[in-house]
Amino acid sequence: MNVNHLNCFIVTSQNSRASPSTRFDRIRARDPKAKLTEYKKSRIRYAEVAVELENRKAVFVARAVYGYLKFDADSLLDKKFLDDEWKIMCNILPLPSLNDSDKIIYANDKFAKKRFKNEFTWTPSPGLEKEIFD
Repeated sequence: MNVNHLNCFIVTSQNSRASPSTRFDRIRARDPKAKLTEYKKSRIRYAEVAVELENRKAVFVARAVYGYLKFDADSLLDKKFLDDEWKIMCNILPLPSLNDSDKIIYANDKFAKKRFKNEFTWTPSPGLEKEIFD
């Protein structure tokens, strides 16, 4: 079995709605044809769920990612939001130390990981997670 299907959901306070992964990719690429005008100037939650299929039925959730999307006045994904997300993700990778001093602790990656978790991810309630997985 391989992970062979990706489900994407737009999650609001009222419900979650499935969105084709190709449309989700176009939204993240800021494609003007994939505008979500109902979310103009707002931040919404999303869920990206990778599942294994067997006979066209989901049998296992391989990975679930929960994050935010922020839209600008043109109903496109906010460029500054994307840039900030990218910068923090790059800082999560630990850099090799050029200094072998035992007195210096390099913790930038740990701080970046915590900041990324706080600013760009969310945790669903058990009920919402069940709704998304079903």
